[in-house]
Amino acid sequence: MNVVIDDHLLREVLLEREPSWVRRARRGGRLATTGSWYYRLCSALHDPDLIGSLSGPIAELPVGLRSGVIERVVTLPESVEMISMRGLAWPASQLGRRYGLNLFAAEALGAAVASGSAIATAARSLPTRLSEAAARENVRVLSPPP
Repeated sequence: MNVVIDDHLLREVLLEREPSWVRRARRGGRLATTGSWYYRLCSALHDPDLIGSLSGPIAELPVGLRSGVIERVVTLPESVEMISMRGLAWPASQLGRRYGLNLFAAEALGAAVASGSAIATAARSLPTRLSEAAARENVRVLSPPP
């Protein structure tokens, strides 16, 4: 199955720590992310003095490894598809208006619908509106096991 991953899971994939539950779910399918989630990961890595939930695991690496991971973030490997807003803006905005979703949620749902993918997040649960919208749009939601 194809899977659209959030910024935290993208970081783990680029650290070569793809969670086994994501790997099992996709079983050879494609990994993709959205522009907003990619932007959020890139933004978190620009200030080395600011260590948060996204940048922390990368900041803890030795300098050489950290530079390599940041290079992987900057160049985003071909193994991770970037679903462009060029094709998503119209349908994502429609989904956003229909279900009262913010940009991140509407883009994620639009990307999943457009690519026939599941949505996977590092969080144990999605915001209620996105979860309900995904169910209504027949989009599978994946989260870490308890």
